[in-house]
Amino acid sequence: MLNLRFLLVTLFIAAVSLTGCAKPPTEEMNNAIAAVSRAENDPDVVNYAAPSLARARETLAQMQAEADAKRYDAAKRLAADAQALAEKAVDDGRAAVARAREESENAIRLMQNSLSETEQVLTDASRSKPAGVNLPQLEQDFEDARGIASQAVAAQSGNRYSEAVDKSQTVRAALSSITSRLSQSVISVSRKK
Repeated sequence: MLNLRFLLVTLFIAAVSLTGCAKPPTEEMNNAIAAVSRAENDPDVVNYAAPSLARARETLAQMQAEADAKRYDAAKRLAADAQALAEKAVDDGRAAVARAREESENAIRLMQNSLSETEQVLTDASRSKPAGVNLPQLEQDFEDARGIASQAVAAQSGNRYSEAVDKSQTVRAALSSITSRLSQSVISVSRKK
């Protein structure tokens, strides 16, 4: 009986000392906070990986709640998760920027090809002077499109990839309209003959 009582007292003391000695995982929590902060201050993450960043922030908040409730094992696990999610957000941001850059480069290239083609069509029309074509208006529309094209290139250079794509598409639509109006005028005049 004495051994049983001694064993119970020893187990009780061990349990009390273990719970009394439990400390917050300060280093792990600080690492998680620093990782999320780095992600929050990375413009690529903020602009291109907001959902990943939000998951990292949510996990960080859960970590803090667990630490406040003195559930340190859970806080330590969530600290590791928050750090991993913050690092993933940075990776996601970099990958998204690379995709956006590639998309805008393609859009700029297509736009420049369309500019060259439309300029050639207008040059040919200027030489042949087809009847019924408002060539000065088409040339003005072309110059307006060229101005927007310059803005698209500037946006690309300034790493504003979404803006570059949008402006490139606007230019291509304007150029398509110019070509279409010129073709319609030529077809209309040829039908009258």
